Amino acid sequence: MASTQKKLVTDGSILFASTLLVNAGNYAINLVFGRWLGPSDFSEVSLLVTLILMVSFFALAFQLTAAKYVASYEAEGKQNLITGISSWLNKRAVIGGIVMMVIVVSMSVFWQDFFQTSSYLPFAILGIGMPFYMLMSVNRGILQGKLNYKKLALTYQSEMWVRLIVSMALVYLGYRVNGVAWGLTLSLIATWWISRVKTDNPTSETTFDQKDVLKFLLMILLYECSQILINNSDIILVKHFYEPEEAGLYAAMALIGRIVYFGTWTVVTLLFPIVVKLEKEGKDHTLYFVGGLAVVGIIAAGIVLFSYLFPEMMVNILFGEAYISIAPLLWKYALATALFALSNVFVYYHISLDRVLPVWITILGGIAQIVLISLFHADFEQIINVQIYLMMGLMTSMILFHFGHSLLQRNKS
Repeated sequence: MASTQKKLVTDGSILFASTLLVNAGNYAINLVFGRWLGPSDFSEVSLLVTLILMVSFFALAFQLTAAKYVASYEAEGKQNLITGISSWLNKRAVIGGIVMMVIVVSMSVFWQDFFQTSSYLPFAILGIGMPFYMLMSVNRGILQGKLNYKKLALTYQSEMWVRLIVSMALVYLGYRVNGVAWGLTLSLIATWWISRVKTDNPTSETTFDQKDVLKFLLMILLYECSQILINNSDIILVKHFYEPEEAGLYAAMALIGRIVYFGTWTVVTLLFPIVVKLEKEGKDHTLYFVGGLAVVGIIAAGIVLFSYLFPEMMVNILFGEAYISIAPLLWKYALATALFALSNVFVYYHISLDRVLPVWITILGGIAQIVLISLFHADFEQIINVQIYLMMGLMTSMILFHFGHSLLQRNKS
């Protein structure tokens, strides 16, 4: 038992360090593009990255579903079911990826007009990678469920390095936004190949409870929809309502502010399968939840404080003088993101225990954000204030749900 915990801590530390490096690499890509391309073209690059992030939340639904059931089967000693559920999820991931590809590619001219971009080609290029992204996510979920954090870390590294090398090379050669699109797409294809997982004992797919898996998958898809709404709707709406130059400034601010979210995401990645496994084994997992919440809180508070004290320095170092006008608002955006990151820990903890109310609360918050930003977008500060108030409400709701549910459980026992 002690050796297992030691391995978990060691491999988890490797994944955490790897994720920090990946986030740093992804930020480096965007920072270079921000300087090379200027605010106008950078707004298009940021849009492509945002679209990938939106798709990533759908892909994450397959990853977390695979992680939950693989972790459960491992804990119950039912390794023979892992091949069946892998095959079942892969088939549905391929269908979902093809549907996304058709939507993105066939409507590329519409996206060009709606988002006021210079070409439709980046959307068409990006669409090619969708099926590979979905399949890669199932593979990542299997690795996550097996607590194979070393190979999971390798998949994130490969995605970042292929994206960095290809994108920067093509942009340097003059392909600009199209080069970024190819970098994103090729990184997905390469990482799918690297993430492939060999499974044994090819059993029939009907040997596991498909209705239960489908129910959980749909619940996660619902929650990831709310993640898309909250994490990306502001950038999408700003790109629609504002001129390219201004949209590029907002995109840079959002990129810096989201250091909080992506810097703390690994905590959720580590927490989710551990809670599932401990729950199946009938062991207490409260300490892991509290620890995860504390780590996210400390990291988030540090980033918000730094962006409050040294905003101009951050903007100058990361993007340059052309973006300095966003500096006064940086800490506010970071605060909104920090509140969302903390709420995320509550939601994923309860999702791992099959509690769905936090999902619906977050969906309402995402819908409210779209409606309110559509109504109140006179300037960037108004848009950010809307997000702060909504995230404060979301965080309060999560705390009330958590303690309310705990109280009910104690009364029952």
